[in-house]
Amino acid sequence: MCRIMRQSELTWELKRDHRTLQALLDRIGSAGAGSPEQERLVRHAAAELERHAVAERRFLLPTVRYEVRGGDALAGQLEAEYPDVLWALEPAESASSRGPGFDGQVQRLSAAFGRHVRLCEHQLFPRLCRVCPESELTRLGTEFHRHAHRHHADIA
Repeated sequence: MCRIMRQSELTWELKRDHRTLQALLDRIGSAGAGSPEQERLVRHAAAELERHAVAERRFLLPTVRYEVRGGDALAGQLEAEYPDVLWALEPAESASSRGPGFDGQVQRLSAAFGRHVRLCEHQLFPRLCRVCPESELTRLGTEFHRHAHRHHADIA
């Protein structure tokens, strides 16, 4: 069984990021249809999802490849999902929230992101926690946290 995650660990930081992104996607769905707020939230989500993907590629995937048996395949599976999420985002980002089909685009984006979260949190993170030294997860979590905060300032 995986040890208890500490707030500074990479997997904890990524789970927190997932919750933040999902809350943002939920806010898009509940914002007034066609409102400037909804359009602003979509642009914000686009930037946050891109930042998240870059951070996972930088901190998570190399660690999975190195530490986890069969990690190349698992990391490849996660990388294969990025285009699905970003593909689902692109029409929502470029479409006006006033246009037809916008809500469907947001639902596709939320579903694609949900698949990403399930793969990470139910398959990848538990395997990584079992084999990666806690000190390494803590070091990576600290770096991830710094990266996220530096880029949040760029987005805000």
